[in-house]
This record gives sequence, C-alpha cells and structure tokens, in this order.
Amino acid sequence: MSDRDSVSTEGGPSGPAAPAARFWRWLLLTGDRVRVAGAVLVAGFLLVGVAGYALERTLAGDPTYDRTTVSLVGALLSGNFLLFSIVVSVNSLFVTGSDTPLDRELGRVRSVVEFRRQLESVIDADHVPADPPRLVRLLSAEILGLAQTIDEDLRAADLDLRADLDAYLSSLAEETGEMNEQLDDATSNVDLVVAMMDYNHDRQINDLRHLQSTHADALPAETDEAIGDLLQLLQYFATARAYFQSLYVRREFADLSRNLVFTSVVAVATTASFMHYLEVLPTTHFLVVTVEAVALAPFLLVGSYVLRVSAVARRTGDGGGFVLSDRATGDIDGISPGDGARDD
Repeated sequence: MSDRDSVSTEGGPSGPAAPAARFWRWLLLTGDRVRVAGAVLVAGFLLVGVAGYALERTLAGDPTYDRTTVSLVGALLSGNFLLFSIVVSVNSLFVTGSDTPLDRELGRVRSVVEFRRQLESVIDADHVPADPPRLVRLLSAEILGLAQTIDEDLRAADLDLRADLDAYLSSLAEETGEMNEQLDDATSNVDLVVAMMDYNHDRQINDLRHLQSTHADALPAETDEAIGDLLQLLQYFATARAYFQSLYVRREFADLSRNLVFTSVVAVATTASFMHYLEVLPTTHFLVVTVEAVALAPFLLVGSYVLRVSAVARRTGDGGGFVLSDRATGDIDGISPGDGARDD
C-alpha cells in the first residue's frame, strides 16, 4: 500500500476501511496535536490502568508496590528534564537561524513581491490575493482553465494525441478537484499544506513536457503557447507549496515549544511531588499509573508533532523537476512507472 492509500483513501462512504482511514489521517495529519497526544495518553491509561489492574489481580492477587515505583518515576522525571533541555536548545538554534541580516531579509521580502508580480503577468491579472488559500484556489482555477482551453483546441487532433491528452487532463482534473475540496475546509496553514500535499506537480510537469515534445508537429502555435503557460503555472504552484510548507514548519515548531513548556512543567511538578511525598501517599495502582501517564505526556506531545512534520515532509518532497514519487498519478501512456515491465 502506498503512502497516499494508507493515509488519504477512505474506502468509500460505507466501506469497512473508511473509519480506520479517517482515524489514521486524523492521527497523522489533520488532528490537533495536543488532542492527538491527549487521546493516545487516555488510551494508554485505560489499557495499563484498567486492563493492567484487572490482569494483575487475576494473576497475582492483590497488587503491591515496592521501590521499583521510585526508580521508574525517577527515570521519567530525568527524561523530562532532558527532553525539555533538548527542545529548548533546538528552539534557540531555530530562532537564532531566523535572525537574518537586514539585506537578506529585504531580499526575502522582495522575492515574495516579485513572485506575485510574475504570477500576475502569467495569468494576466492586476492583483493576486495575499491570502494563501485564495491564492492556491486562483492557481488551480487558472490551471484548469488552461487545460480546458488546450482540450478545446485539440478536439480534432489525431487519435494518439487525443489519447495522451485525455489521460493527462483526466489525472490533472482529478487531483485538482480533490485539492479544491480540501481547500474549502482549510482554516489554518496546516490545513492548506495538507490540502496541497497530494498534488503531484512534478509528475504533471513531466507528463506535460513529454506530451509537448512527442506531439510537437501536431500542436498549433497557440496551443503550444498555452502549454507553456500551463507549465509556468505548475512551477508557480510548486514554488508556493514549498514556501507555505516552510512557513508551516516554523509555526509547528513554535507551537511545539510553547505547548511543551506547559506540559513539562506539569509533568515535572507532578512526578517530583509524588516522589517527595511517596512515604505518606497510598501507592495504589491507579495513582501510580496516573503519575506515569502525566510524566509521559511531554513525550507523547513531541511524538505527535514529529509524526505530522515527518509525514508532511515525506509526501511533499519536491524533486525540483525530477519525479521522486512512486505514485502512478498524472501519468500518460508511454512514461508511467509500470511501462518498463510492460515493454519486456
């Protein structure tokens, strides 16, 4: 099963795989990271607390607790101090790296302005929206509009050209439509990045250039120009997605640092108090499990953030014109990944 199938496929509205796929997507991508960590923590507490207590009583009678509790909670307390110091150090390095000289910062701002100006010249518009979801919708609308224009220009083309063009346009329209459906519900930067994540622009650019070179003699001049504009739009889309992804990563690490501070303080205070008053506390099973759960909360929080960042990074790894993905989307006959096997 590919990455896209394992995360995005929902198996239809009534398929048995739909609930599992939606849960997996929520766990990896769409769920709020604090809620994801909290859900995993509650599930672990119920498993170890309730099920573990029942199993222990069945196998060993009345459970008793000795000094192994101290060593376990002490290890978790030390781990929290270490985790907190590591994340603070990484965050300090990240902030220091963001502190750029004035000329470099000016160049970054100018590059964004120049990007918008060039895009306006390509789509022949006076102004493109600064809001990222609206900008992506505008790009996708222009891409589909140019694809429709090319389709209408080549309605009377020969059968080979029509077959390749129909295959390409079908893949392009499908991916663009799926992205637009997700953009309708996008309310944050992470929603935008997730919506753009499965848009396989590297494959689309490669397929379109192959179609253009293979049927160069059969393409009218105006159609060839429209294909050139479509290639430019796909390149602008790739650039915008990479830029929005960098903004998302910066925001994600900032949120992680903030949430980890609150979580670590509570975890350290709880575990330290437990160890300090251990002699007078009734070390019951549920008290010990509760303290362990609180001590594990910072680790689960970091894990939830790392899961999403790694999933996004892996599925948006642009090849800069090279096709790195093994997903057979946007392919036309003659250059799909499986053609080598069929040619043998």
